[in-house]
Amino acid sequence: MRFATTIALATAALAAALATAHPARAAQGRNAALIGGLAIGAAGAAILLNRPARAAPVVVEEEYIERPAPRYVPTCRMERRRVWIDSESYTYRRVEVCE
Repeated sequence: MRFATTIALATAALAAALATAHPARAAQGRNAALIGGLAIGAAGAAILLNRPARAAPVVVEEEYIERPAPRYVPTCRMERRRVWIDSESYTYRRVEVCE
């Protein structure tokens, strides 16, 4: 957007300078002033357009640290195990197994 605005302003300034300029002789210094003004304007536009670009935003990801379970707490779970009723038959029951 700034580039287009700068170009539009420079074009308008050049058009205004050329529209108001009367035929003159180099002895009056108008041609030198016109050329000097255009050179200064071009240098100013170059300075404005060559500004460094904005830095991209920095994204910092948090490091995920996986911590093991404490050793002093036993890990327990429920399992289905075969429990014998007598020497020939059995059933399944839920049993808590701790490691």
